[in-house]
Amino acid sequence: MRQICAVILAAGMSSRMGSAKQLLDLHGRPLLEHVIGLALKEEFAQVAAVIGHEADKISRSIPIDDPRFQWVFNPLYRTGQSTSFKLGIRKALETHASVMVFLGDQPYVCSQTVHEVWSRGNQMLQQEQEAFVIQPAYQERAGHPVFFGNVSSHLFEELEGDQGAKAIIASMKRRILLPVNDPGIHFDIDTLADFEAAKQMR
Repeated sequence: MRQICAVILAAGMSSRMGSAKQLLDLHGRPLLEHVIGLALKEEFAQVAAVIGHEADKISRSIPIDDPRFQWVFNPLYRTGQSTSFKLGIRKALETHASVMVFLGDQPYVCSQTVHEVWSRGNQMLQQEQEAFVIQPAYQERAGHPVFFGNVSSHLFEELEGDQGAKAIIASMKRRILLPVNDPGIHFDIDTLADFEAAKQMR
């Protein structure tokens, strides 16, 4: 089995929330801790959370007792999510064959979804040499987490600002949409209204 790393993007300034959403209390735990716990349930060789805004406070407030876990600080977090994405990918691919990218504000992705994407990615790593991407899809719309297999970090270096990886994903020859029964792959917590809705969910 080739090693797979999880990267959680959580360096943003939460400008629409007004406070660090990574630390919002969701059912007794910080929001970001839910996502970290979700990743750690799967058989990743390593799980890295990329943080920037309020980094010291976040790392102190979320103690993680798992040797696979590490915090990665992005000093360029103010310039947009692309810097966190590139940093996380670069770190992951130094020592791992592939990477699965999570968003730090999506606490309601089902663990079954993570496992299905991970399993499909791991299976393809045994069979394929070319680069590929796997996205879970609910009601035919792609979401996160996203699995990048057999990729080089150079593929992502042209990303800038708040640009995500959509254009890169669209350009990849091997793109798999994996149907899942999980609306959580689309549910980001960006605003107070989102957070109020999240508190009513389990």
